[in-house]
Amino acid sequence: MGKRFLVVDDHPIIQRAMGEVLEELAPDTEVRYASRLSDAMRILRSGERFDLILLDLRLPDAAGVESLVSLRELDPECTVVVMSADVDAPMIMRCLDLGAIGYIPKTLSNEAIRSALRLVSSGCAYVPPQVLATDQPIRVRMEPGYSKSSDPRHLGLTERQIDVLRLILRGLPNKLICRQLALAEGTVKVHVSAVLRALGARNRTQAVIAASRIGLRFPE
Repeated sequence: MGKRFLVVDDHPIIQRAMGEVLEELAPDTEVRYASRLSDAMRILRSGERFDLILLDLRLPDAAGVESLVSLRELDPECTVVVMSADVDAPMIMRCLDLGAIGYIPKTLSNEAIRSALRLVSSGCAYVPPQVLATDQPIRVRMEPGYSKSSDPRHLGLTERQIDVLRLILRGLPNKLICRQLALAEGTVKVHVSAVLRALGARNRTQAVIAASRIGLRFPE
């Protein structure tokens, strides 16, 4: 089954460019478009679900992180990647704090944007170089014999903890992880702690940064 994407941006040229790239990345891809936050909210309220939502922060009816907050409140399970011309590091971190799994600056080169879209469309986190370069060091714990690997199993996590990591990177809170994996909340908290330790992260935002830094990839 092909993937479904929602591009939320009020610039037709950018909509078309993003759609063309996404259609190239996966067979049988379906791309929907919304030019306003209200349009995106209406689409989600209709019951449509998407593998990924690409969200511009400057819409005619919303500014800044308001649109991200609104989408996440409406559907906490939606996977959102922000695309914006704003490359301010605090803004990028704020979006990650609010549950975005990535942030793609529109100022990147066409090839860099294409690579970033390829990553996020495959379920990986993406954080721009300026955040990776300026954030404090995060020491990722790898199993002996592995210095850097995109395979999450090399973090020394159990299969269930890898499932939890995947959902953390999608921005899901503990309660929704419990529901998705049919686990008790206490069990999920233990798994989350193990995941953060393995990534050398103090919180979920640092976990997204660490995952992006080492290029974690999850099999379909």
